[in-house]
Amino acid sequence: MNGTWLLLRRNLREGARSPVIAFFFPVVFPLFLITLVASSYERMAFIPGFPVHPYAAYMAPGMLLFAGMMGSGYSATALILDVQTGFIDRLRLQPVTPMSLLLSRLLFDAVRVVPAVAVVLGVSVLLGGRVSNPVVNVPLLILLCSLWSVAYGGIFYVVALRSASPQAPLAMAPLSVLLLFASTAASPMFLLPAWLQGIARWNPFTYVIEGIRALMTGPVDGSVTAALGKGVLVLVVLTALSQLVIVPSFSRLVDD
Repeated sequence: MNGTWLLLRRNLREGARSPVIAFFFPVVFPLFLITLVASSYERMAFIPGFPVHPYAAYMAPGMLLFAGMMGSGYSATALILDVQTGFIDRLRLQPVTPMSLLLSRLLFDAVRVVPAVAVVLGVSVLLGGRVSNPVVNVPLLILLCSLWSVAYGGIFYVVALRSASPQAPLAMAPLSVLLLFASTAASPMFLLPAWLQGIARWNPFTYVIEGIRALMTGPVDGSVTAALGKGVLVLVVLTALSQLVIVPSFSRLVDD
């Protein structure tokens, strides 16, 4: 584990030298959306049956998770570059296993979004968002957003490792926007057209959003426990499935 922590510190220093993708994007785009979209569509909250008021409070859970999605390709790209530039070979000369490098990259994905989530949450509260029982739920929100960053980022690792291309993960950046607007992030299910409702119900992002929403303003349907349980289940399943591909793919790439 000492090797993992040393490599994590290296990753953080590396991210500080290239802060735009690693730290800047996760803050700027969610803030842009919640300030611009929430103000433009604030009257949507007056539609009969709209579950949360004001509109910024409804949109806040999706923006917290969106912060974890921005810049997801950064670590996957950096991992491939570590392999291609010979860093893995130099690592073999140290008492550190190559798998520690992979673990440190995953931990970096979890850590890098914490400041972004804190900033987006603070601005959301200023715009009318709220968190029930904040002493307990705020740390839980940050933890869930970090786990979502790892789970969602796993898709980028799979593509990077299977293609062995550092450019491939960066090309997948638009995926976050597609998942965002094909979910209940910006509109409750009953306001979506029928075809989009079908997509949203199959979109894992929807269930993680509703779990976060349950901790902030209460669940739209059912209980807090049920909504949170579905969200956590999605996080666990996505993380497990991606790691089943990532770990052996990384091992093969390192051994070649």
